[in-house]
Amino acid sequence: MAIALTIFRVLFRLHIRRFWWEDAWAAIAGLCGMAHLINSWIHLFSHGTTCVVAFWATTFTSTCINWTVRMSILFAIARVARPTQHLFRLSMGFAIFFFLMWGGFIVQKARNFESSSDWYQLPCPSCRIDHSMAAYQLATKSVADTILVAFSFRLIWNVSLPSRQRRMILAIFASSIIMSMFSLFHAIAHFLFATWTETVAVNLEASFCLIICNLLVVVTYAYRVLNRKPDDSKDDDYSSAIPSVPISQRLTTIALAETSASLRPFDSPATFFPDRKENTRSV
Repeated sequence: MAIALTIFRVLFRLHIRRFWWEDAWAAIAGLCGMAHLINSWIHLFSHGTTCVVAFWATTFTSTCINWTVRMSILFAIARVARPTQHLFRLSMGFAIFFFLMWGGFIVQKARNFESSSDWYQLPCPSCRIDHSMAAYQLATKSVADTILVAFSFRLIWNVSLPSRQRRMILAIFASSIIMSMFSLFHAIAHFLFATWTETVAVNLEASFCLIICNLLVVVTYAYRVLNRKPDDSKDDDYSSAIPSVPISQRLTTIALAETSASLRPFDSPATFFPDRKENTRSV
């Protein structure tokens, strides 16, 4: 379902010509989700080096899903905040901060797995991060979700938004809280040493984060269709196509431009009769 929603979102935004950075991040999250699903099955039914490689791919793609989804939601907020320059620049600063936390955790996770190669020899090779890394993971996700919630709250209460954009920001507000709940469930399962429960928590977190990310677009579009209100250029929820300029209007614009260009020489008699001055001097 998560991958199907991602495909629908990307194709829909491309169709209406409203594809932007938050859709690109959602597409990357969808690709990571496909890779995570494939490698999870390979890890279950393979052995040896193939199983080790599949575990590495599975564990890193799950992390990438969580952070690309948060980047997509952040850029969805940035798209709404773009008319307000200082809020837009603030959102870009948050994006850099998210990227640094994401990259830092990837590096630390890789170092944690490389610190011991004994788990390579297990029948089903897998390795758990230590408690300090789990605490860091929970802390970074909590900070990111807090930023998303606070930023959404700031737009709702301090910026005069149209009704459709306000509903979209409210949906982002709710989705950030839901993602935090799944992150907390994942952390609790890790600290309780419940290996099977932690595996379920990882898959649930990745799947629901991807679903929540794409439901923002699907639900917004469904609400607009069911509500059947006329489109308002000042209340854009990015679920309708960009209005194209009619051909007749474009032809009229071209004709007027050509007419003004042809009339321009009449403003200066000297330019209209270039040889008049030379002939007078010769006489």
